[in-house]
Amino acid sequence: MNEFPGPGRPSGPDGDDESVRRMLSDAVSDVEPRGSLDSIRSRTTTPIRSRRPWLLGAAAAAVATAAVVTGVAVAGNLGGTSDQPDPGLAASPSVTDGREPSASAQSGEPSQDTNPSPNAAPAVEMTVPVYFAGETTRGTRLYREFRTTEGPEGEEARVAATLALGDAEDPDYRSDWPEGTGVSSVVFDGDVITVDLTAGPDGLHDRPAGMSQEQAAMAIEQMIYTVQAAVQQGRPGVQLLVDGEHSDTVLGQPASEPLAQGDPTEVLAQVWIIEPTQGQELTAPFTVSGLGAAFEANLVWELRQGDRVVKQGFTTAEVCCEMAPYSFKVNVPPGDYTLVVEDTDPSGGEGFGPWRDTKQITVLP
Repeated sequence: MNEFPGPGRPSGPDGDDESVRRMLSDAVSDVEPRGSLDSIRSRTTTPIRSRRPWLLGAAAAAVATAAVVTGVAVAGNLGGTSDQPDPGLAASPSVTDGREPSASAQSGEPSQDTNPSPNAAPAVEMTVPVYFAGETTRGTRLYREFRTTEGPEGEEARVAATLALGDAEDPDYRSDWPEGTGVSSVVFDGDVITVDLTAGPDGLHDRPAGMSQEQAAMAIEQMIYTVQAAVQQGRPGVQLLVDGEHSDTVLGQPASEPLAQGDPTEVLAQVWIIEPTQGQELTAPFTVSGLGAAFEANLVWELRQGDRVVKQGFTTAEVCCEMAPYSFKVNVPPGDYTLVVEDTDPSGGEGFGPWRDTKQITVLP
C-alpha cells in the first residue's frame, strides 16, 4: 500500500468565487442524528422542465424502504431542525494545482429558464450544491455534486432545485422525480423555504406506478437537502407546494406542513468524493478530497483501468465515524482511470458492504 499524507482539508475555491468560499467555510457537523425516527414519518421561479425520467429500480429500492420512509421529517419536529450547515459545503470542485475543470464547469451549463420575465435578474455564473440519489449496499442514499451553471442572480436555490430534477454529471447518480416536474419558485422568508413545484402530466399528489416508497421518500429528501444547502441558512423547514397550492401529499408522502430534513445518517451516503469531479481532466500529481464517515476514520482508495488496479493506498478522515474531510495526493501516468474511495469493513465481510464513491477521470500528459 502506498502511504500518503494523512488527514488534510480539501482545497479551497478560487479567490473570486465568493459563493464557493462561503460553502467551503461551513463546518461538517451536520450528520448527528436528531429526533425520533418514529417522529419523522410525516412530511409535510417560470416553470423549468426536467430532462430525465425517474428510474424504477424497484427491486433494489424495496430492501431499504422501511428505513428510509422513517427518515422523512415532519413540521411537527421543526423545533429540532438543525442550524448546522450542509456537510457537503465543506468542499467544492474548485480548480487548483494546475488542474483543469470538468467539461460542464468549463462551459457553464446554461440556465434552463427559456422564458425569462422582462424584469428578471440578469444571468450570472453560479456554483450550487445539488443532491442526487444513488444506490449503496444500504439501499438508496443521497450524494452531492457542486454544479457550475448560469441563472438569475439571487435565485441560486431555484436553479439548484431545478438541476435536482434532471441529470447528474455522475452516471451513478440519478433523480427519481417524475418526468415533466418543474420548479416555479423557491422563496425563503427567514423561517421556511417554500418550493413551488409544477406537476407533469401524471401529477405529483400520488406515488406513480412503479416508483417504490423508498424512491419517493428519497426524492423528497433530495429536494429538501438541495434547497437547504443552496439557501445556506442552516436547516430551515421546507414547504412543498404543487402548482401554487398546498397538497396533503407529494409523491404519496405527507407534505401538508413544512418538512425537516431526515436524519443524515439514514439519508446520506457516508463516503463522497468531492474532487476530482466526474469526467475531470487534470495533471499529476493531483489531490483527491472528499467527506467520509468511517470506522476509526480509515478509508482506502484505488485507481483502476478496467479490472486492473494501477495504484492503491489509504488515508484517514479528520474525525472517526461521522462525515469529515479527507484528502490525499496521487501521482500516476497519463491515462483514463476510475477512482474508487471506500471505507473499511470492520465486520470482516459479515455485515453490509463498504460505503463507496467512484469518479471517472483523465490524467493528461
